[in-house]
Amino acid sequence: MNRYAILSVAIAGLFFAPLIVAVWPSEGMRTRDLGCSKVTSPRAAAICQSVSASMKWTWLGHAIIAPGWRVEWSSLRRAYCESNIASADIPELEKLESTRDPRLQNAAENLIQLLRPEKEDPSSIFHPGNPEYLLKQKCP
Repeated sequence: MNRYAILSVAIAGLFFAPLIVAVWPSEGMRTRDLGCSKVTSPRAAAICQSVSASMKWTWLGHAIIAPGWRVEWSSLRRAYCESNIASADIPELEKLESTRDPRLQNAAENLIQLLRPEKEDPSSIFHPGNPEYLLKQKCP
């Protein structure tokens, strides 16, 4: 390889390396592992696993390019339906809110919101009066 080719590769590496580092998913986002194996309650663990299985790989997050596994609205609805979540699960969901993974914390909080629609603003996606209500289409 001649000097110009080596120099070109080095310059390209210097240019592209920061871009790759900037969009490389963080350790927590590269996996679907929400720490469900550490959840001691069988019901909470089952809900955790359902949330984990319903996550989707996306490239965007909060107005930035940030690839990773995320709980989207459709995956939240799927976990809700597949786990047959009911008001009796609120204590279990509250346990999940105190886990270390922010994705699971947020999912648990959102599932609680679905169980308490009367506390939601009518403009909220968690309120049955909203045209975009998450459970507008009933569970299959």
